[in-house]
Amino acid sequence: MVQDVEARERRGVETRQRIVEAAWSVIAERGLAGLTTRHVARAAGISHGMCHYYFESKDDLVLAVVDHARHYWIDPLERFVSGPGTPIGKLDAVIRWMAEPATREVMRVHLQLMAHSAYDDRLHSRMSTEYARWHRGYVTLFGELKGAGSMVPQADEVKLGIGFATLADGLVDQQSLDDSIEPAGVLRAFLAPFVPAVA
Repeated sequence: MVQDVEARERRGVETRQRIVEAAWSVIAERGLAGLTTRHVARAAGISHGMCHYYFESKDDLVLAVVDHARHYWIDPLERFVSGPGTPIGKLDAVIRWMAEPATREVMRVHLQLMAHSAYDDRLHSRMSTEYARWHRGYVTLFGELKGAGSMVPQADEVKLGIGFATLADGLVDQQSLDDSIEPAGVLRAFLAPFVPAVA
């Protein structure tokens, strides 16, 4: 009996995740304007009613997509920051990671979520929370750099962390339009006056 309940719960979690991944794919292909539960159900290989069983509304599904997106950007950053190595080594690894071009699918979904958050209060609040976490990762890293004496003393780790996070994010967007941009070089040039060892 307990095993049956556990198996049913596991299947429920798997189905919910399949729906979220299908919604991600639909947004990447059609944009948020083209996101319907019928398209999602077809992409997930489930009935239309199952979408409504797991998600009360399309807006709830979009918020779940925001949570799903975290593993493309916030989770890797936090692993770099909390992982082993010196602060300068972590910064170098983050720069190399940020220089990797984002996939077209990731860019499409991210830009759709950002644009739509200007019109939807719940999405705006969720995206604000995600970006606060994104900034916090960089601020933590620059705090470690300052503590290790790798940053010039007058540099403010909070302002520098938020500025670097914003620049890195913008470069990813710009590189999707112009592949001649070299994000690693731009990021290192930006940091050189504050973290001389990164140049």
